Amino acid sequence: MYYVQSICRKSLRFLVAIVASAGLFSSQSSAQYSPLSPPPADLQQGFDSINVEQSQEWLGILAGPKFEGRGTGQPGFIKAAHWVAGKLAEFGLEPMGDNGTYFQMLPMKRRLPVLEECYVTGPGDLRIEAKGNMGFDRFTDQQEITGDVVFVNFSGENTQLAEDVQLRDKIVVYVDDEKAASSAPFQLARQRPLAAIRVISGRPVSSPQLVREGGRTRSTSVSGTMTQEAARKLVEGLGGKADWLNKPEKESVEIHDTFSPAGAESPISQQITLRMRFQEELAAAPNVIAWLEGSDPNLKHEYVVIGSHLDHLGNSRGQVYPGADDNGSGSTAVLNIAKAFATNSTRPKRSVLFIWFAAEEMGLVGSRHYCNNPTKPLEDMMCMFNIDMVGRNEESKDETSEENEGHIHLVGSQKGDNDIHEIVLKANESVGFEFELDQEGVWNRSDQINFYNAAHVPVSFLFDGFHPDYHKPSDQIEKINFKKLVSAAKLYYLAVNLAAEHGRFKPNPENEK
Repeated sequence: MYYVQSICRKSLRFLVAIVASAGLFSSQSSAQYSPLSPPPADLQQGFDSINVEQSQEWLGILAGPKFEGRGTGQPGFIKAAHWVAGKLAEFGLEPMGDNGTYFQMLPMKRRLPVLEECYVTGPGDLRIEAKGNMGFDRFTDQQEITGDVVFVNFSGENTQLAEDVQLRDKIVVYVDDEKAASSAPFQLARQRPLAAIRVISGRPVSSPQLVREGGRTRSTSVSGTMTQEAARKLVEGLGGKADWLNKPEKESVEIHDTFSPAGAESPISQQITLRMRFQEELAAAPNVIAWLEGSDPNLKHEYVVIGSHLDHLGNSRGQVYPGADDNGSGSTAVLNIAKAFATNSTRPKRSVLFIWFAAEEMGLVGSRHYCNNPTKPLEDMMCMFNIDMVGRNEESKDETSEENEGHIHLVGSQKGDNDIHEIVLKANESVGFEFELDQEGVWNRSDQINFYNAAHVPVSFLFDGFHPDYHKPSDQIEKINFKKLVSAAKLYYLAVNLAAEHGRFKPNPENEK
């Protein structure tokens, strides 16, 4: 899911009764994925094809080391896109991308740093060449930045920057231990420094940054990595002590923002300049799109969309973000649904368009591009189902994971034609989720919003809720609840079939003439 600074807190829980009979959810255990009624007989074949073993295999690949977190524009994402396309060809689904392929290319460029021309300078003759010493994974349009330098040392998973710490417009060089590595980058990002450079023990590696064609980068700060040797040279050149970079033995956040250079009467702030040079080239950043043709010759031009974003944060700041839940789980669920449709001997009257979006984490770019450049007419689109994170139980300081077993959030389904909401409830009679309707705050943070606004069709967004591993390297496959993932895929397999039989929906209220 697309990251923004404000994350909605959970409000009052609403449990949705899915059939009229009283007492259907009389106990929590009776509603946790309990099959309340069998699916329609003509959909049973596809329904049964969705299973845990298959999902474990596929998500193990998508969130595994070969795809390196599927960062848009990075090699791992391209590998993932080709792998998904290969599965679609195996299922026999029709390519619906550019030029007879499964790929719809986004008009994007990628920036790569020219390390030979990048360096850091400071007081006197202090100069540190980037090549061999530094790597970068995010850059701004401004190719030279100057600011006060601050060293921050994070240790322990529960350490937090004090509320009175102000790092805005500073150049931050930081050290973190294994426990602090997940939270430190995001604590710093909220401070909006000019740059955040992480000190690492290995070799710094640069990652490309995606830029929309004709646009400017969304980044407002530089991030990257620096060797321990280069960091020692920097801190000593400013008048500090290199042993400050050692990791403390106890949990703490230590800040070092003044230095005692030779001749100074008292410690002072020191400024450094970071010079960046980069080159741009065309980037391979595709949406992956496939088509299942409907069975009715007079209705097959109309279609239902089912989608999820394939990308995650990739390789960033010297760490890989696997994105097993966000959104390897959703991508795996849609792949299950695609196979179920291809497997089932009975096809819906209307067609189904499957999309795995690129660049969702960059601001819903892939879905916006599809809506502006549809490969099938928007006027023939009936509705859109989105899956973004369906592999975990919601967990916060107020709720345990166990409390949310069998629960899932249904978002946006009542904003347009309420029939799509009723369709999901009807499909749930064969799955048994307890729906929560209290996360409308994430309504504009995933891909369905672009279809609601551009195609004027009703949408439904399935979301498992936030958990402590959201947007962290610890979002790994070992923590996935495959029973929930499979149930989500079965739910939307039935819902998409019901929607394809439904016929036209009413326009969204905002779009009615």
